[in-house]
Amino acid sequence: MSDFTIEHGHAEYSDAELLEQARSNAQALILATVAFLQERGIPPTEWAAALGETFARGWGVPRPWDAAEFLDAMLTNLRALGAEVKEAELGVDRAEATTTGFPDRELCALFAVDPTHAVVFHDAAAAIAAPRGLRWTWQMEADGVTRFVVERIGKG
Repeated sequence: MSDFTIEHGHAEYSDAELLEQARSNAQALILATVAFLQERGIPPTEWAAALGETFARGWGVPRPWDAAEFLDAMLTNLRALGAEVKEAELGVDRAEATTTGFPDRELCALFAVDPTHAVVFHDAAAAIAAPRGLRWTWQMEADGVTRFVVERIGKG
C-alpha cells in the first residue's frame, strides 16, 4: 500500500511543484502502458515502434539532421520526463549522451514494472531518426544510467 497523500489547493502550487507533478504523471503514463501491454501479452517493442511512427508526424517533413541536433532534441524530451543529462558530446556525425532518472525506480516499483522493460520507450526515437538519416541506439547500464548514441547513416 502506498503512503501517497495529496495536499489539496490547486492555486497554491508553485510552477516547480507543477513541473514535478507533470513529470511524474508522464512517467506514470508510460509505466502504466507498459504494465498494461505486458498483462495482455503485447510486446512493448511493438508499442514503442508505433509510438515513434506516430510521433514522427510531429517532427515535420523528414530532412537530413545532424546527430547533435537530433540528440539534443531527444534529450530535451527526456528532461521533460524527469531525466537528468549526465554527459553529452554533440558532434555532427556522431553524438552521445548519458542520462539518469528515467525510468524513476520508485514509480517502477509502484507500478510493478521492471525498469529494463520500461526503457523500451526509448525505441520510439529510432522511427523518428531513420528518415532523418540517423541511427538511434541506446543501452541501459546496471547502475540505471542510460547511454544514447546517434550516428549519421545517410542523407535522410
